[in-house]
Amino acid sequence: VGANFNPDREMSKAQKIVVAGTEGDEKAVLETEDEIDAFVKSVNVEGWRLADLPEGLTGAGSFTLWQTETLFGDKKAELKEICAFLIYEDGDYLTIDTGFANIAISFSIPEETADYLRSLTQG
Repeated sequence: VGANFNPDREMSKAQKIVVAGTEGDEKAVLETEDEIDAFVKSVNVEGWRLADLPEGLTGAGSFTLWQTETLFGDKKAELKEICAFLIYEDGDYLTIDTGFANIAISFSIPEETADYLRSLTQG
């Protein structure tokens, strides 16, 4: 499952992104196609590199991605969490909680991407 996880694809499928600060407090909700497209472009997935996460980093906030899922036989679609990104105050890293069997994938990310993500979590 982890090898098939594609952050760019997951982000582009998102229909809602909830931005939270370190205490889990909601800072913003991105819901329009324009907001989500701008987010996807700004995070520059091409610049991400798989990396071991250094110990002792301080969390700066999170981004929870949601997508509408229609259950078979049920006409009512529900938003379901598809993954969460965790970012750090003191390092240009990002961890994705894939939601699959406790699989988390860590990346080193460009400084400008980290700065952009941290700015969103500070609301």
